[in-house]
Amino acid sequence: MIRNALSTMLAASTLASGLHAQVVINEVQENPPGSTDEFYEYMELYGRPGMSLDGMAIALLKGGTIEVVEIDEAFSLDGLSLGSNGLLVLVNDTGGGTLLPPFPPETTVATFTQTHIPTVDTPGKLGNDDSSTYVLIRARPVTGGQYGTDWRKDVAHDVDLNGTIDYPIVPLAAILEPYQMIDDIAWSNNAGFEYTRDSLDEINETVGYNPDAISRLRYYANAGPGPGLRAEEEWVRGDILDLVTFPYVAAEFAGPTGLDLTGARLTPGSFNDFGAVAQFRFVVGDLNFDGSVSQSDLTIAQSLLGATLDDREDCLDGNGDPIIDPNTGDPYQCYVYQGRAFNVLEALRSMDPTDGPGGENADEATQSDIDALEALVGCPADIDGDGDADGDDFFGYLDLFAGGAAAADLDGDGDRDADDFFMYLDLFAQGC
Repeated sequence: MIRNALSTMLAASTLASGLHAQVVINEVQENPPGSTDEFYEYMELYGRPGMSLDGMAIALLKGGTIEVVEIDEAFSLDGLSLGSNGLLVLVNDTGGGTLLPPFPPETTVATFTQTHIPTVDTPGKLGNDDSSTYVLIRARPVTGGQYGTDWRKDVAHDVDLNGTIDYPIVPLAAILEPYQMIDDIAWSNNAGFEYTRDSLDEINETVGYNPDAISRLRYYANAGPGPGLRAEEEWVRGDILDLVTFPYVAAEFAGPTGLDLTGARLTPGSFNDFGAVAQFRFVVGDLNFDGSVSQSDLTIAQSLLGATLDDREDCLDGNGDPIIDPNTGDPYQCYVYQGRAFNVLEALRSMDPTDGPGGENADEATQSDIDALEALVGCPADIDGDGDADGDDFFGYLDLFAGGAAAADLDGDGDRDADDFFMYLDLFAQGC
């Protein structure tokens, strides 16, 4: 859909503001070749340029069958913001500094030492063995008058070894749940547990080796388009050949189904683009992550009016029963908006960054946010972008619908069905 001049100006202003906030884990080098981990390890985040990361943290949770299951490393992102290119890199400096190549000046760079969450141990190398789960966190449980004091290195996160992060109902458990997850990714080796909120974000068992590194290419609202798990359709992963250009070893890496991965390599501080393949980019107003702004995004937005990132609901166990806090007798309260849902709401609530008290960004998604998104959508029945809703648009939508195109999903439920068709008929009848 072609935007009119007003919509284009609005898009430019919102991009410049840096407030439309979405953020994900983008790249990790956990096990560089050779014995140089403390000079080449890093973790990279990608999101909206200039986004504040106050209150967030990133942690590596290890899992294994015999080895100690613990938080291997944990880092606070307080006081940091994504760079003007939307990227932040945490580098391992525990050997005295990093040997990674110079980063683009637009990239925010911080060190393991600088961001290490205080504990009795010092920051070190990322664990290479057993399973790995990287989790980006916004809100951690309050303990001892300070939030998230148990989210730190060497804390056991799964005392009863049942494959889930402990609630305080487990004897000797640290206070780790309920936390708010923004993004997570995991892979298993040596039959170790993975600790993602959703199994779709686990890469299948990597028998015999752990990937040296992972690079994100895609970000899907639901399951990926291929036959594997969502994580397998979003990430390139495998072993790294050398420490000069960081290429993946051709015989030992994988990525999205059917994609030519020739030339795939690590790109610390830059987008994961190579050859004819480009990493996804967040688009202002794109709430279903299909790369465009359309009626389906507006439908999603309207369902979120009044929602805040701090909304809670009863925490439920695997049987669907409330998890009871033994100290109060009441159910623990979990965050409603996590993972993809977090990024949807965070992007929406900042569509109008001046809609709150004193001209600040409101905590909740407001009608003003929805109006700003609606200006980007323009006339949803105008498929060909000529400013009118006519026969060409009607047959254009039929082609999209018949082809199963993402743009034909007008109600944002992930399907192209009769509901979408009749919704288009209503939009067409309204005209432009």
